Amino acid sequence: MAIIRFLTCFVLVFFQYTTAAEEIKPDASISIPMRDGASLPADVYLPSPDAKNLPCILIRSPAGRQANSAKIYIPLAKEGYVVIIQDTRSVLDTEGKTLPYWSDGWGQLQDGYDTVEWLAKNPYTNGKIGTAGFSALGITQLLLAPTAPEALKCQHIGVAASSLYHHAIFPGGQLLKNQVEGWLGLYAKDPSVKNFVSAQATNMDFWNGFNSNIVADKVKVPALHYGGWYDTFLQGTIDSYIARNENGGPGAKGQQKLLIGPWTHHWPALTKLGDFEVPAAGKTPPIDGTAQYWFDYYLKGIHNGLDKMPAVTYYVMGPFDGTQSSGNVWRHADKWPVPALNTTFYLTDDHKLAEKKPAKQASLSYQHDHENPVATQGGRNLFIESGPKDQRQIEERKDVLVFTSTPMTEDTEITGRILSKIFVTADHAHCDVVMRLTDVYPDGRSILIADGLAHVCETKPSPDEANPTPETKPKEVLVDLWSTSIVIAKGHSIRISISGSNYPRFEKVDMAGKDPAKINAKIFIGSETPSEITLPIVRKGDKWLAKQAAL
Repeated sequence: MAIIRFLTCFVLVFFQYTTAAEEIKPDASISIPMRDGASLPADVYLPSPDAKNLPCILIRSPAGRQANSAKIYIPLAKEGYVVIIQDTRSVLDTEGKTLPYWSDGWGQLQDGYDTVEWLAKNPYTNGKIGTAGFSALGITQLLLAPTAPEALKCQHIGVAASSLYHHAIFPGGQLLKNQVEGWLGLYAKDPSVKNFVSAQATNMDFWNGFNSNIVADKVKVPALHYGGWYDTFLQGTIDSYIARNENGGPGAKGQQKLLIGPWTHHWPALTKLGDFEVPAAGKTPPIDGTAQYWFDYYLKGIHNGLDKMPAVTYYVMGPFDGTQSSGNVWRHADKWPVPALNTTFYLTDDHKLAEKKPAKQASLSYQHDHENPVATQGGRNLFIESGPKDQRQIEERKDVLVFTSTPMTEDTEITGRILSKIFVTADHAHCDVVMRLTDVYPDGRSILIADGLAHVCETKPSPDEANPTPETKPKEVLVDLWSTSIVIAKGHSIRISISGSNYPRFEKVDMAGKDPAKINAKIFIGSETPSEITLPIVRKGDKWLAKQAAL
């Protein structure tokens, strides 16, 4: 019964609420004025037709009022709330020329702020507003919060990017091709929008207007942030929690909650997790993460125990095939990241991962072929299949470098941010360094844990590689694989692979002026150029390597 209750209540459940929501007609449709004279339509759902003076749940939807992702919140009206579902400004542009989120933040236009303040004075509400939504609807919440309207009391935010540049459009500096084109194809169809977005690749002044983390000090409300280890916006969820919890204003600092499970962006509507199913233990968190639980406490003042909720609840993954290990468990923590011992594994010229830095200087080559890129195979995606998928087909390619550790002698838990430092040169002005981290099973399967990309500029080596000039020495590149929590079971190994592409997840390198359309790159290894990956190891066997990481 616990899992049924959770799946019925949790705000991600498309398939539970969709049918019921489609049968419910709004009690009213209203038009909410914005500061520039525009007005945005919204539907109103009430517990009864004559209900007034209620706590309000606002959903601002770039997908429109009729989107299932918005309509699943309608049943909360029967719990004593007025539920308002509003079209954001880009929905009204039938030609698809308006960039979503353009007016949803803290810039000259502040549609979220104007909406909250107008609703606070409307007879439907008692002046207490909470916001809800996931994915695109979570992003509108993140952009709204720094405007700090007085009536906004709390937020329930799911699987959302807190910086559009870093988490949704150009992670690592390269266009997230499939995701951006797919999303704009739904909500901003005119090709000029995609062209505009692509042209802003290096314009950080522009993208700072969509990075709520850098204005976290303006936020004044508590929020629950939830996500999944294989969600396309995973790091956005974590970063927004940390930014607000550590740097938020009064009412926000120290008042954020974080929940991360073994899920993709589409959990629980889709229960498949790469080559596997979501583990049974991962389907039901040990806390009540529902929107109703959150709003009952903050909007109605019900003492339901939420004040006792741990700051962080996270799932430690393990072997997905059911092999016995100390993983596949839920843990709590009082902050994020949890204490860990950052352990460096160095790349060696014999394709090993070793904890000892190699003394011998060497280089290994890989190639990017514009016409034959290395394909996306699982990972954190929106429209492409997500999750832990076997990478052996990729690793067998001649244009992929593979480095493997010795098998673990005991269960090894990795929890936190994964960063890699690579020294690289290339025979083109630009190249991409793509890294995949995998769990190598005893039967040979190489199951993806995390991946990352760094778009590198000015990599072209000097003609005389034996005596490179200072400007053309191997370039130190940081590859960010984001975060995870997983136990590498005894007898398993860790592996990284390096290539020049991950397509169509990421766009391919611009080959303008390069004939043939191939990039030859070199990874440098040794004491002077120690290419490496650093893993936050929390535990080996029963031994915690830092102050105990879990409550």
